[in-house]
Amino acid sequence: MKKISEKTRNRLILIMIVAACAVLALMPFMPEAEINSCMIVTALGIDGGESVTLTAVMTGGSGEESVHGEGAGVTEALEDISERYGKKVEFGHCGAIVLGAEMNSEEITVALKSLLAESEVNAGCAVLSAGGRADEFIRAVVKLGGESGVTDYMGFADAGAPVPVPTALTVLTSLVGKSRAAALPVFSAKSSDEVTGGQGAGNSGSDDSGAPAPEGGGTELVPPRIARAVGSETRELTEEATYGLMIMSPRGKGGALEGVWERGGESLPLRAEITGKSASVKADLTGGVPHFTLEARLKVRFTDRYAVIERTEGETLIRDVSPELEEAFAVTVRRCLEAAAEASRTEDVLGLRTELYRSCPKEYAEFESRGGELYDAVIETDVTVKIS
Repeated sequence: MKKISEKTRNRLILIMIVAACAVLALMPFMPEAEINSCMIVTALGIDGGESVTLTAVMTGGSGEESVHGEGAGVTEALEDISERYGKKVEFGHCGAIVLGAEMNSEEITVALKSLLAESEVNAGCAVLSAGGRADEFIRAVVKLGGESGVTDYMGFADAGAPVPVPTALTVLTSLVGKSRAAALPVFSAKSSDEVTGGQGAGNSGSDDSGAPAPEGGGTELVPPRIARAVGSETRELTEEATYGLMIMSPRGKGGALEGVWERGGESLPLRAEITGKSASVKADLTGGVPHFTLEARLKVRFTDRYAVIERTEGETLIRDVSPELEEAFAVTVRRCLEAAAEASRTEDVLGLRTELYRSCPKEYAEFESRGGELYDAVIETDVTVKIS
């Protein structure tokens, strides 16, 4: 074997060093090239019907924009987006899935299964219901631009609105579990008219936020004050039922509470802030009839002390009338829990069937064989409110 000269060896070493430097110099451009070949989606809108329509919010150098795709199912609609725009859809940064108002539980289940089974989105991705069509909501939000994108607003609403926003896994588990129902907060984007101060055509389904219209008119997002029950039917819950749902939800941490104090033949509106709460459902099958008790324990910070002192003319200390004030707040909580319970008789948004199965698995099998309906269930409330 011919021995390599020292000069040749040094030349080969130099070539290897130059090649290594060239590779290192090109490495910063490789991720960028890979990113440019993908569509980074931050929010996805889904509308059902005869075919599935997807509207994706894509981030880019010029901010947010929406792209569109259709197909027989979610997978086909994603393929349509990739073919239309020549890029692979990337959901690593997707933080919100917006469902159209007309989507039923079966359509939602299939869509979420498709996305989660293929690991397209994270199981912790937030899920909400648009007041109307998801594509209309997405387009209206994108028009806001800047920092008012879907995911930014979602973070604000989840912390500040009374309706907790569930995750994709939570919604899917609810729809395929014993309860077969889920509650989704209703988000809306409405057009604002500066001249009239009224609301123009846009998605409906939520109360007016009370916020002033944007200067010069435009689009404003309305925080969710109601929820949509998705089960065998899809319908909006009342504001009282939504509040009861929030009280029972482990994700609903606080919020405002109102009551009416009756004293001396007069009514005094009261306001308080929930500073702590615990809630649970007790379930039992007695004589084949489901029996539920909704338990709620709330601590509230009272904000109308001077109004109470004025009403009692200073002759009675706050602590002396605290039981009456606490009962005034408890009346409101009971009424809201009862509204949520009534909604759960048809669309089990409180998960009563799941709790019944956990408490009485053997008896539940017979209950399910009889249809498993909750129309005749006995639902009671056990509420305690303490003022701090």
